[in-house]
Amino acid sequence: MYATHPPNAQEAARASQMEHQILDHVKQALRITLDWKAPSVSMPRKMSSVQFTMKSFSRHLLRMMDLEERDGYLSVVLDEKPNLDSRIRRLQMDHRYFRQRLEEMTPDVAALPAMAEDDFEFVCAQIAELLDRVDQHDAEEIELLQDTLLCDEGGEG
Repeated sequence: MYATHPPNAQEAARASQMEHQILDHVKQALRITLDWKAPSVSMPRKMSSVQFTMKSFSRHLLRMMDLEERDGYLSVVLDEKPNLDSRIRRLQMDHRYFRQRLEEMTPDVAALPAMAEDDFEFVCAQIAELLDRVDQHDAEEIELLQDTLLCDEGGEG
C-alpha cells in the first residue's frame, strides 16, 4: 500500500542514503582538516591528513554517484516526473564535472606530502571549492526529490 517502487528501488534508495551520510561525515572531516591552522612544523602531518581524507572523499563521492546513476533516484524521478528531465540532466552534468575534477586533482593530491606550502594552500582552496560545489549539488538533489515524491498534483476529486 505504501511502497510505490519495487524493492530494488527501495534498497537502492537506502544504499544511496547511507552513502550520502558517509559522504557527509567525510566532507566534514575534510573541511576540519583543511581548516586546521597547523604551524610549519606540523605542516607535513596536515598534508598527509588532507591527502588521506581527500582519497576517502573521492572514493565515496564516486560510489555515491554510481549508485544514483545506476540504481538510484535518477530513474525513479524520470519514471515519476518526466517533466523534470532538464533538472536531472543538470545533475548528471554535475556528476561528469565531479569525476573530471577528481581526475584532474589526483596528481596534486598524490604529491601533497612533498608540496611547497604555497602550492599546498592552492590545492586546499581547490578542494574547498569542490566541497562547496558538491554541497550545492546535494541541495539541488534534495529539492528534486522533494518535488518528485512530496508534491501532490491533485486530480482525484
